[in-house]
Amino acid sequence: MKLKYGMNPYQDYAEIIDDSNSLRLLNGNPSVINILDALNSWQLVKEASQTLNSECSTSFKHVTPSGVAIFRELSIIDKQAYLINKSLTKLATSYARARGADRLASFGDFIALSHCVDKETALLIKSEVSDGVIAPEFNDAALEILRSKKNGSYVIFQIDKDFEPNEIESREVFGITIKQKRNNLKINDEHFSNVVTPKKIIPSDILSDLKLGMLTLKYTQSNSICVVSNGQVIGIGSGQQSRILCSSLALTKANIWYQKLRLNYSFLNPLENIKRTDLDQLIELQRQSQYGDRVILNELPNTCLLSDGYFPQKDNIELANKFGIRYIATPMGSIRDNEIIDTANKYGITIINTGIRLFHH
Repeated sequence: MKLKYGMNPYQDYAEIIDDSNSLRLLNGNPSVINILDALNSWQLVKEASQTLNSECSTSFKHVTPSGVAIFRELSIIDKQAYLINKSLTKLATSYARARGADRLASFGDFIALSHCVDKETALLIKSEVSDGVIAPEFNDAALEILRSKKNGSYVIFQIDKDFEPNEIESREVFGITIKQKRNNLKINDEHFSNVVTPKKIIPSDILSDLKLGMLTLKYTQSNSICVVSNGQVIGIGSGQQSRILCSSLALTKANIWYQKLRLNYSFLNPLENIKRTDLDQLIELQRQSQYGDRVILNELPNTCLLSDGYFPQKDNIELANKFGIRYIATPMGSIRDNEIIDTANKYGITIINTGIRLFHH
């Protein structure tokens, strides 16, 4: 398949080779970044949907999720914050939640959807600024709506939901070919069985959130930290060399999400015929005016934080406590593990040693 261009427009030759014929281009002219976003995001929603038995969506930017969510009914407060004024299907709801985690970061996203795309989901996507979508199926009405987006240039991929690649994968960097065993780790209950703090029982809803978080880290650029609440990844810190910086990014984003959830949206009532992107900017200004840097995430109960690598210092635990985190899942292996566990015990935080490093590049 010939592509529009490579990683950048001046890289004017690009193509992909798909011997399996598992990926079909239904519309548009994708670039290399579109391909990378599509293939990484699809793996995430496919695995999350299978693991959690729910519709799942993700909003991807630059080969990292901005938000991930499974289906949960939207409250009135959710609908206000996510600019939803009508009833949605389960799939559309999961995307509204994924996009709603960080609407500013999701501007121009690539979308992955776990199930057949219906008309309601397509209409929601049409109203957003987005570059493309990948899903296993599209009904006729949805496909017609999406093909009209971006003056007919919207990228639409259909992927075989049953396709499984070879166990060994390869990539070429600077003329050198690298081969490795594909990351085919299956996330299950066993990864959360080693609780190293006194409170040993993990409630079923928390276990579900931990699984969603771990699956998200599997497809997030390392180093990475994510924050999860009620089937929704609400903050992601990725691609940083320092783990405490990743933690700070993820927790700050999650706090901003909660600030926006708690806003009084009556200030939007007099405003009509304003683009969604302009509304996002107005909401951000209102959030800054009302809350600034004030931490209110600590008022949200049972929030989880997950890490793709071990914590080298207790400062990550101190920061997590400031933002009200109650559950942390991380691989352990630091020389300061005992100090980290003691710090968690001091604050009543439950720590689960997953035993699995999940770096992704």
